Amino acid sequence: MAAPIKITVKGTDDSGNDAPSVDDLLFQIQDFVSVLKSVETAIAGDGKEEIIWRVTNVTKNSPLAFELTPFPRLHAMNIDNRAEQVVVSTSKGFATLSESGERPAYFSDAVVTKAERIYERVTNGLAETVIDFSGYKSVPQIAVSRQSATKSVQHISTLRMPPPLPYRELGSVEGFITSVEKDGHGRPIVWLRTRIDNQLVKCVADGDALNRIGHMEVEDVWHGVRVRIFGELIYKALGKLDKIAADTVQFFENDSALPSIEAIIDPSFAAGIESVEYLKLLRKDV
Repeated sequence: MAAPIKITVKGTDDSGNDAPSVDDLLFQIQDFVSVLKSVETAIAGDGKEEIIWRVTNVTKNSPLAFELTPFPRLHAMNIDNRAEQVVVSTSKGFATLSESGERPAYFSDAVVTKAERIYERVTNGLAETVIDFSGYKSVPQIAVSRQSATKSVQHISTLRMPPPLPYRELGSVEGFITSVEKDGHGRPIVWLRTRIDNQLVKCVADGDALNRIGHMEVEDVWHGVRVRIFGELIYKALGKLDKIAADTVQFFENDSALPSIEAIIDPSFAAGIESVEYLKLLRKDV
């Protein structure tokens, strides 16, 4: 006969009572058994369930603990190997969600959602849920505490996010050159520190950019030359620029060579009229 497992559900309230609410207790057990059944269906391949889970014991000590035992759906069917496969895969699945957030084997989207509900009840109403597989050799228990449940919910949220997809677009990036190198084909490689978000981006030069950047003096680089590089922008993911296939480059004047504010301000611009009155006069004939 296949060994039982034991699920312990501990509640908490403001007065320190560890008795769980009826809904939390029943739904916690129901969702866990549903995970067991779904994992079995995935393992079976043909979708046929051989196991029915029965409550075979309930401890009266606090906190409450329920013993769940796998029974064969058909009389005299040996389900020992199937039960062990389900228990091992379920234990590993919960451990994976808790530790790395990767999708576990045999855990469909529906199963992940049921596992998430088990974690969420521990973050909202329950103090702890423990599933003990001690009847099965070398299968670690599932211990869901407030801390581990919070981490697992975050991992599941990340799991549901779409994977980052690389993409390309034509455009330009402005920034400051930090170094110039040569690749294996003798082409200049420019490392650019973007002005807006301070990303370090690799630029491979082609066309006009090849000629202009290729003749730069190394000492000029260390003065933080500001440029705008045009070409194909290659992104690793949304907003994460990885590389630029540059076809032209625009060099900006050094800030010290630009006119100062004093040089461009005209004190007699409005002929002594206040700005509001000056704008009214401009719009008078419009």
